[in-house]
Amino acid sequence: MRIFLTAVLATSAVLRCTGGPIDFSPTSSQRELEGVVFHQLLFHQDGDVISYEQPRGWTCIGGGSQLKLKATTPSQVEASIDQVALAAPQVFDEPTTNQLKQSVLALAPGDAQNVQLVAEEQSPLRIKQQDTYAVTVGYNYFGEDYKLSVLFANLGDLQLRFRLTARKADFDGMQRAFRGSLFSLHWQ
Repeated sequence: MRIFLTAVLATSAVLRCTGGPIDFSPTSSQRELEGVVFHQLLFHQDGDVISYEQPRGWTCIGGGSQLKLKATTPSQVEASIDQVALAAPQVFDEPTTNQLKQSVLALAPGDAQNVQLVAEEQSPLRIKQQDTYAVTVGYNYFGEDYKLSVLFANLGDLQLRFRLTARKADFDGMQRAFRGSLFSLHWQ
């Protein structure tokens, strides 16, 4: 019983103590592992440092509540990491996931055609030891087919949103690169 109560208290402490908003104004850094140098971006949250290794060959612009990333090749690939304050910790139950699906469908350009849900995933990866939820939509925009994906991570009273938009032909490879980079997120 004591172990169970300790686990419950520790879990609720993680959910409550996420800190304030993240400042996505990046500072460049690097780490070395067995002679290989990895370039990192450092962000700050209430005095803590968050490190992140963007996909190789991508550029970024950050500041305040958002980091924007862009692949140099192929063109028309954009990604972002942003945050939204939650009124209270939130789980990915059916009402919440239905709301998130609708919000992602609404992100397609206003004059896009054939906007439709392509996929949804429960916990495709974990961010800061928390479950995630992902929604992917497809649409046609000026004769080109696109996919847009948003991965949601609820960290207590803060929701991180990892968004990727790419041409349908490029999407799978770009999503692998972007999602792979999310494994490098580390709160220090």
